[in-house]
Amino acid sequence: MKAKDILNTKGRKIFSILEDATVSEAITELTNNKIGLLIIKSSADAISGVLSERDIVRKCIYPKKDPVSMKVKEIMTSKENIVVAAESDDIQSMMNTMTEKKIRHIPIFRERELCGIISIGDIIKNLLEIKEYEIKTLIEYISGKYPA
Repeated sequence: MKAKDILNTKGRKIFSILEDATVSEAITELTNNKIGLLIIKSSADAISGVLSERDIVRKCIYPKKDPVSMKVKEIMTSKENIVVAAESDDIQSMMNTMTEKKIRHIPIFRERELCGIISIGDIIKNLLEIKEYEIKTLIEYISGKYPA
């Protein structure tokens, strides 16, 4: 299964916020949309970074900084440091990358265009569905319901 297959199933909606927004506003966006990662955009609508729940905790909440006055651009992961995948990448390679880099979300690109975000939860859900289908098929085969 490829990244594009997951995005076709889950949807390609991308949530973003401007880099001059406050961390508090970003927390509201994350909470209201039940997501764990925001794409951060410049005033020119270009991607300038990403902001995860983990970024907020490690760079704002834990050091006891004020999320109401702190700007997203102060704690985001900058564009140069974003780990990304291609629509054609398979689940195993994305899972390996996410595990190696210790990240839970990965932006997906089609050439130079951002086309979605996949979370580790999306990958696990799809792997479980594949395994359930394989188990069902094997049970049907063993019980004689499936032609040899």
